[in-house]
Amino acid sequence: MGEPRTVRLGPDDNAVVALDEIREGQRVVAEDVVARATIPAGHKMATATIEAGKPVRKFGQIIGQVASGANVICFTTGRGSAFGFKPAPSIKLATNTAMYERLVEDMDINCGTIADGKQSVDEVGREVFARILAVAGGEKSKSEELDYGDNEFVPWNIGTVM
Repeated sequence: MGEPRTVRLGPDDNAVVALDEIREGQRVVAEDVVARATIPAGHKMATATIEAGKPVRKFGQIIGQVASGANVICFTTGRGSAFGFKPAPSIKLATNTAMYERLVEDMDINCGTIADGKQSVDEVGREVFARILAVAGGEKSKSEELDYGDNEFVPWNIGTVM
């Protein structure tokens, strides 16, 4: 077997995508690294040590800051999706009051009050912002209280999603 192929998507990236499986201990000459674990084809691999809390860069963008606690996800739903997003906390924003009332134990904020004419966009926006600050400060979101999120964290879907 020849040298495993990788692709670097941005010149400043510190992660590459494995085009071939890279076996533990195998050297990737083009990146001057040795794999510490088996990397399946299509998965990413760091090209240097990335300290805890430091960003992972791919596509020339920061993609891996979630592990350092820098993200809070605000997920809008009109159907009541049972959604979590471990490892980042997820705040669920219900877009209609009927669904919110059916799933109050799983929804963080009822944004349907805007359509109902009971609150303004500004009022609900302030409520959302206050919730973001509270969750970022350690308060649990409804998803976290229900321990949702193990199956939803899929950073890269392979193939077309429709």
